[in-house]
Amino acid sequence: MRGWLLASGGFCSDKFFRKLQDPRAVPEFDTTNHPGATAGALISAFKVGALPVQIGWIQYIPYKCPDEKGNGITSKFAAQASFRYGFSVDPKTGKRYMNELADRKIRADAMFKIIDAKANSYPINLCDSVAAAKLVQSDLENPMKSGVIKKFDTLDELAKEYKIPAEKLKKTAERYNGFVKSGVDEDFGKPMKLTDGITVATAPFYAMRGAPKLHHTMGGVKINTKAQVLDINDEPIPGFYAAGEITGGTHGASRLGSCAILDCLTFGMIAGENIG
Repeated sequence: MRGWLLASGGFCSDKFFRKLQDPRAVPEFDTTNHPGATAGALISAFKVGALPVQIGWIQYIPYKCPDEKGNGITSKFAAQASFRYGFSVDPKTGKRYMNELADRKIRADAMFKIIDAKANSYPINLCDSVAAAKLVQSDLENPMKSGVIKKFDTLDELAKEYKIPAEKLKKTAERYNGFVKSGVDEDFGKPMKLTDGITVATAPFYAMRGAPKLHHTMGGVKINTKAQVLDINDEPIPGFYAAGEITGGTHGASRLGSCAILDCLTFGMIAGENIG
């Protein structure tokens, strides 16, 4: 055998190993990954001398809901309606806590600061009917049928459902709508030009509970530009190649969406060419 290629993916479903790397990855937090996304192959690579890099860097995707398993069907509502045209609040205070259009890592980190998973307390993502109408109809109707997105005639009803201080929520909406009209988010720097002037004012209102879910492990074995796995001396391990999520350092701390496929295909091709 001329060589072998390791392309077993990440370990987001490995509840034991992931928590060792990132204490936030408690069992209560779900993942978008399949059940086989575990650390067995990665650990085996370490045993034969592969150099680990950035193992504790795990990407969480902020568009998800704790009330559904796995990837779920609420992402379009969160990303394209509530985060873009509405806002997210801490249910304990009724106030916003982040720039809803920041990058994945910034949003997930902000959500973690207010989440109490053991108490089943999660942020609330919401928007109004004008924002909801921007969605493909099925992207709103299907999550509503499953009960993870709810519809309300008033903000008072929404506040009651999620145990949010109603007056504070209404003040948050008033302040946020002012930012939409002025074009400047004085609190968190959300780029208000992307809201297309849509406020949170026209009933009915729609909401979901939000939570980051483990999505991609940024760390893994270290490779070089030939896709060779390196050892502790930064030298290639003869005949050992790797590609994709099993590798570390390729994307830094927060991978850009859709780049993982290119990563795997590119280094898989390079490995194949070098193995011959």
